[in-house]
Amino acid sequence: MLNEVDVAFYKRRIGEILNEGRRTEWQQQFLADISRKLNRYGPRTRLSDKQVAILKRLTQSPVNHPTLETVTNQTNESKPQPASSAVVPFKKAYVVSARTYRPARIRNPLRPPRLFRRYGIGRTSSAVKGWMAIPLVAILMVFGLINAFTRGTPTTVESAETSLSAVTGTQLNPKGPGKARFTITDGDTIRLNDGTPVRLVGFNTPEKFEPRCSAEAALGNRASARLKELVAGARTTEVALVQCACKPGTEGTKKCNYGRSCGTLSVDGRDVGQTLIAEGLAVSFVCGATRCPPTPRPWCG
Repeated sequence: MLNEVDVAFYKRRIGEILNEGRRTEWQQQFLADISRKLNRYGPRTRLSDKQVAILKRLTQSPVNHPTLETVTNQTNESKPQPASSAVVPFKKAYVVSARTYRPARIRNPLRPPRLFRRYGIGRTSSAVKGWMAIPLVAILMVFGLINAFTRGTPTTVESAETSLSAVTGTQLNPKGPGKARFTITDGDTIRLNDGTPVRLVGFNTPEKFEPRCSAEAALGNRASARLKELVAGARTTEVALVQCACKPGTEGTKKCNYGRSCGTLSVDGRDVGQTLIAEGLAVSFVCGATRCPPTPRPWCG
């Protein structure tokens, strides 16, 4: 153990040596480490035999200096073993700074050996991870396509695949049998994909928006729902625009059919008006060339 005189001597001597700057880099580092321990622990500083030998050698001076005792393992506390006074020859390879003492780390048993890690086995680089993601994306795309095909043709009117034409008197699915794109307003009115309202001719269904009685309102809702069922379950739908029965020069204005266009709607080759009339959800309503008779509304008695 050190006493206060020993600590003061070695602290002073180490300071002188470091100020001289004549020692090698590792010697200065060793003395600096010992100085920090002395400043921190004072007389309670514990040094090994090797550290004591190196310290004595580096701090030799012409004047006498106190004897530094070393701490050794003692099997019997009542009979302490005397410290060895022999100077251990210095070898650079065996000098260990106090700062290098670290607790032993426990190796992860799941971590691959160093030999495999040196050659890249057991770890995956960012580039490899990027390439591994490509097959995963491809698989997801294939499953998405399979799912799309297995769902079949869309049955909603809004997602049909045939383009429309706004030319009066022409069919609106020129590409052949398919589904025209439109939405259903009520039992006898639809709206084309471009926003054009079309009044279906040849029949009249009960009003569901401005009914005259509750019976007409209920029947109007049934007619609208039935038209949606016919279109949704059809293989093909065809819309054809026709000339409205209006006075010349009023086509497309509020004075002609409330600004609506006129047309027919066929489901699987049959006019929807015929189906609704046969099921009691509509009545026949045929107009002339330039005018129509009074609208039939027999649902309120």
